[in-house]
Amino acid sequence: MSLKAFLHRIFMDPEFERNVEFLSRIPFFQGLHKHDLGKLLGIMYAKTYPAGEVVFQEGDAGRALFIVESGEVAIVKSAHAAPAHTEDVVIARVGPGGFFGEMALLEELPRSATVKTTAESVLHFMYKVKLDAFMDKHPRIGLKVLRNLAKVLSSRLRVTSDSYVRHL
Repeated sequence: MSLKAFLHRIFMDPEFERNVEFLSRIPFFQGLHKHDLGKLLGIMYAKTYPAGEVVFQEGDAGRALFIVESGEVAIVKSAHAAPAHTEDVVIARVGPGGFFGEMALLEELPRSATVKTTAESVLHFMYKVKLDAFMDKHPRIGLKVLRNLAKVLSSRLRVTSDSYVRHL
């Protein structure tokens, strides 16, 4: 197969187009060109999880970012980590287009909560080591992704800070 035919097949593939469109709506990938998103797809994986499956446990090593394509996950803090509670606490629910585990792209620290599916879910995920290697090869794209990640984390910190002040 010629290079031109190969590239045409990749860029005109409906599944590829659907995945690129999906990624373009995720905050980490805002402002990236279609061909940049295509390169990122090369380091991402997708998996279908049945309802009720644990994606990762609180305390597990954080190694990947997850993006919800379909379904829903619950982010759960264990009762022993929340002294005012006698039962586990659902601190968030994440549906299509949402994401979780983004701090793992910066450092591989223990997960701060457990995540489990509440419905059959298709999750895309990207390992930190894959992103690190990708950024070495494609620093321009990596810089955009890291800038977007910083904006997301800044926004989440601002929301958390505002919520904390309101509860004082």
